[in-house]
Amino acid sequence: MYQDIDENVDMIALFNSGKVKPIKFRWKDRPVKVVQVTGKWKSDVGRYKVRHFAVVDDNDNFFQLAYDERDLRWTLEKIWVE
Repeated sequence: MYQDIDENVDMIALFNSGKVKPIKFRWKDRPVKVVQVTGKWKSDVGRYKVRHFAVVDDNDNFFQLAYDERDLRWTLEKIWVE
């Protein structure tokens, strides 16, 4: 099941031709390398978008991240816990 986190994270991401790809982020002073994006979707917030990403790290952990175009902020929204 997913556990809500809702914490800001530092992110390294690739922005190319209107597309965004998360590469690596820092959470709890630990770097997390994204090895696969398993899903992505957008939600509207007024005239801005929030881009959501479901990702897997190199230890097969699942995370849900969001990039908010209003303030250029990345948030770790949820993690998968068993």
